[in-house]
Amino acid sequence: MDLAIIPECYVDTNLIETLVPPVKGGYNHQKGCGRVAAVMKAEFADNFALGIIDKDKNQLDYLKEFALAHQYGNLLLYKHDQKPHYIIQISPAIERFLMSGADSVGISLTDYDLPADLHRLKKISKSVNSKQDPRFKQLIRSVSKAGAPEFLKLSQWIKYIRDTNYDISLDELKAL
Repeated sequence: MDLAIIPECYVDTNLIETLVPPVKGGYNHQKGCGRVAAVMKAEFADNFALGIIDKDKNQLDYLKEFALAHQYGNLLLYKHDQKPHYIIQISPAIERFLMSGADSVGISLTDYDLPADLHRLKKISKSVNSKQDPRFKQLIRSVSKAGAPEFLKLSQWIKYIRDTNYDISLDELKAL
């Protein structure tokens, strides 16, 4: 079921795999929102799939087939109208999500040898290496352990959706 969870970029994959370690192997990393949608539609046409994407300036066309099921802060959960497809959208994007999560629990990115400047952080996070970068892993673990609400909510949603896939109750999900 791990391959049915499809994060958009390298640092998103790091975030998801650190918060909710895959049962076996790894998640189905794709490069860009468009690729996540393409994989969901082609490889998981009528099967369960969970895409995890950033909210980009240009709205993902596939998202027009979804309804907003729930929102928690900067996290938006969408459910496809007819398929067992879900999308978690991180708004506005992963770098700000990391920065705001760290800030919410009084953690400085510089303590993890990461820049506190958004522009410089984006340069690092766009690298292929950010998927396994131990600095991001340590930051994510610390922010989560310190109780950043959006990090906790994201991990609860992913665990619930991964573990119940076809039997998801939106009421139960909202109550998490």
